[in-house]
Amino acid sequence: MPKVTVLLPVYNSEKYIKESIDSIIAQSFTDWDMLILNEYGSSEKCTEIVKEYEKKDARIRVIQNTKRLGLAESLNLGMREATGEYIARMDADDISRKDRFQKEVDFLDCHPNVVVVGSYQHHFGVDIDWIHKPATEPAQCKCNAVFFCDLCHSTLMLRKSIFIENDLYYDNTYLAEDFELWSRVIDFGDIANITEVLGEYRVGEDNITLEKKSKLHLESGRIVAKTLKRTIGLDLSDDESVLFDNWKNDYFEIKDKNKKKEAYRSLKNILIRIYEKNREVNFFDDYALLRSIRAKWAWARGGEPFNRMVDVDGGIESIFRIKYPNPYINRFYYFWKENKGIKAKVKKIFKKIKELF
Repeated sequence: MPKVTVLLPVYNSEKYIKESIDSIIAQSFTDWDMLILNEYGSSEKCTEIVKEYEKKDARIRVIQNTKRLGLAESLNLGMREATGEYIARMDADDISRKDRFQKEVDFLDCHPNVVVVGSYQHHFGVDIDWIHKPATEPAQCKCNAVFFCDLCHSTLMLRKSIFIENDLYYDNTYLAEDFELWSRVIDFGDIANITEVLGEYRVGEDNITLEKKSKLHLESGRIVAKTLKRTIGLDLSDDESVLFDNWKNDYFEIKDKNKKKEAYRSLKNILIRIYEKNREVNFFDDYALLRSIRAKWAWARGGEPFNRMVDVDGGIESIFRIKYPNPYINRFYYFWKENKGIKAKVKKIFKKIKELF
């Protein structure tokens, strides 16, 4: 049996699938097999490519779906078919660094309480060049999983036995099947991230449509509410759960000043309730939860990146005394600060202007 089984779902993925598979074949850690989950109706070209890899490398097996399963059920099929001790996730347009598997296997071998390990991830594409740095410590990962999907999916390696024994499968009733799954995983073990870039995420026109992003936004608050109910026994009404929709910042779009103040007041009250309820049941680490609450408030109030973790001094009330600059300026500042791609584009524009004059 291999140490690692790679799950690679594909659908009309002929554009970048070779780069993705080649990055797995090039891994310094070689004790792996790969299940390529070819969706029903996938293009002939994509199917030809993955079949060629199956012929060339005995570690690669193509599973051809005989009906349309969708991403969640394809991954569930792969989890059931996997024979490895660990399961590595991979996407058809992303790339794994050569030492990814070795470092993740070593980490899981040395940390038996960790159920999921990931890493930092480089985002690249047209005018895109930045590094997603999710939380690394298990206590912080656990708290962050309440509010946002702060994990890089195609860098993750899972401890298979925990998932199978506890029926931790993807739920196909959610579009954010990954966020919903990680929100349940925190009941059964730790999540951690390695502080290195071990994966490359390609940002392009095919990633997420505006329609899908809108649906993801509307269901994200419901996932947050479900997690809070299950973990600390806090009930949120439908009106309260929408305050945690997180694929875009609804607070910035409220034009009426009084309505905006009321929305922030409601969010503040719920965040305090979350903190106080957790102090009764002690499901989350107290200080890590404070940092996650601060991150949620700073995202809603000031447009800060959701995964920007800042130390909290002075307790829960100190979080709400922070004064933020104009959120639109703040968002631009962080976008400019983190995205080397847009900086490079601006430099090119100025260079061309100089050449004209």
